Amino acid sequence: MDINQIWKKTLAQIEIKLDSPAHFKTWFKDTRLKDINGKNAVIGVKNSYAGDWLSQKHRALIEKTLSFVYGKELTVEFVYDKELAENLQVTKSMDTPQEPILQVKNGIDEASFQRIKDSNLNERYSFNNFVVGASNRLAHAAAISVSENPGKSYNPFFIYGPTGVGKTHLIHAIGRSIMDGNTEKRVLYCTSENFLNDMVENIKANTMEKFRNKYRKLDALLIDDIQLLSNRRETQSIFFNTFNALFHESKQIIITSDRAPEEIPNVEKRLISRFQGGMVADISRPDYEERVAILEQKRKEYGIDLSDSILKAIAEISTDNIRELEGSLQKISLYNSMKKEGELTPAEIAKILGKDPNSKRKTIKISTIFKNVAKEFGVNAKDLKGPRRTKDIAFARQVCMYILRKELGYKFKEVSEILKRNDHTTAIHAIDKIESKMQANLTFSEQINNLIAEIYKPVTE
Repeated sequence: MDINQIWKKTLAQIEIKLDSPAHFKTWFKDTRLKDINGKNAVIGVKNSYAGDWLSQKHRALIEKTLSFVYGKELTVEFVYDKELAENLQVTKSMDTPQEPILQVKNGIDEASFQRIKDSNLNERYSFNNFVVGASNRLAHAAAISVSENPGKSYNPFFIYGPTGVGKTHLIHAIGRSIMDGNTEKRVLYCTSENFLNDMVENIKANTMEKFRNKYRKLDALLIDDIQLLSNRRETQSIFFNTFNALFHESKQIIITSDRAPEEIPNVEKRLISRFQGGMVADISRPDYEERVAILEQKRKEYGIDLSDSILKAIAEISTDNIRELEGSLQKISLYNSMKKEGELTPAEIAKILGKDPNSKRKTIKISTIFKNVAKEFGVNAKDLKGPRRTKDIAFARQVCMYILRKELGYKFKEVSEILKRNDHTTAIHAIDKIESKMQANLTFSEQINNLIAEIYKPVTE
């Protein structure tokens, strides 16, 4: 047998062993056996996330099955396959656009159309206009699988991440896909606050049977911001019973939160256990390439006339989340249309969005930077300006220098003076070190970006 035949037989056996067509399609379909060298087998995957997932969840299954088919014991490694990724992209580009189901009226009976309206799904959110990138690829792949096989693929499906990164968009897209072509499916989107208010109203009216029928007869329940149930014991108990009723009937449950299940405070352990029982996927803040792609999508969606250079300038400046990007795009579009000659420069865009150094310096106090950095790295804020040079303090001091330079635009000499260092080359070295570490370590880069976002948050009592 050649390599292709070996992998074809291996996949056929794996599909039988998994007994989950949706799971197999999501993770195994777009793979190939690239090489067998001695006892090592190289498997090509469409992206690093697929490789990580297969390695963590199915390495033993793959090695055992492949070794049986090949006739010798093999170990496997997963590598990014550019050709697979390009073929996947071509396939996606050939897909027909997904029309908003809420606009479908002709050829559909009134009762079915009413069910679509009652689902609370937003017609703007679909898989077709969801921009996929490094920050959300795993969540998106799982969402596709859930939409194709609700209640059987990943149940529950728990998505978490900071505000404004596309969690709500994604669960609406799942709901739309479930109902698309089958309006008999009963899907409901609601926030945890909506769930709470609905529960309270039915308790007051003594109509809890109506409440139970509403939620327990669904085919898919989409709950947004589940962390808001924190400290609400009675609501948690009722939600737990609702969850169990749906789960035991193989009905799909999709949940979003601003943090991982185990990090939600004051929530019953039995609920946390249920949340962790299916697929848990995170969505992080979009990187530069994703931000550009999102802006291009929004430009097309809103019919905004802005050049690629302006979109790139906005993407460089607006780094927090998708909502910020959307607001920045609309604001810059208005200002650009009012400019008499030429288009806005990057400096003008930064000033309009309050992202230029002068605007930032007015917004952020240096003491706030010291306080947050010290807290993040477990040191005393006073030591950052002091003579102590322990490893922890020196590193936290370098992070302060990076933020002062990159966020607030201080010159190297000014950075050194703020930190009471004698030589400005100390600042140059520190900033280079932090930049290099961020480029080499995505986890550290995310930590620094989250720290910067925290510094920008307004102080609350």
